[in-house]
Amino acid sequence: MCRNSYFHIVNNDYTHWEVYTIAGSSNPTINSQGNRYLAPVNHFAKEVTRRVVIGSKIWRHWNWRSEGDLMLNGAYYTPIGRGAVANYARDMLLRSLVRLAKVLSRGTLLLRSSVRGKGKLLLRSSVT
Repeated sequence: MCRNSYFHIVNNDYTHWEVYTIAGSSNPTINSQGNRYLAPVNHFAKEVTRRVVIGSKIWRHWNWRSEGDLMLNGAYYTPIGRGAVANYARDMLLRSLVRLAKVLSRGTLLLRSSVRGKGKLLLRSSVT
């Protein structure tokens, strides 16, 4: 819980949260930078941030920013205050998809070059 101060959250890997990962109350300034947020399967637990107050009249003047964070599996960060970006979730989703496409394309090229001339390749998904 971030309260009454400045918090700089850098280079963390958040993968198993139940409701949210970052909570704040009492006017904190929170900068999230270079973190990886992998949301759980629960549709109601995809939010990275939580404001622990009664209404938006209070928290809309706080400063919560995110820069270079990777949002996966529907995770979203709601920035507020100075420096917050409109349409942040959509922008980060697009950036995350571009990064994922680059990683997958590199893996595919590596796979193709390593199995060339080896016959059929059978791939099975480990996801059930």
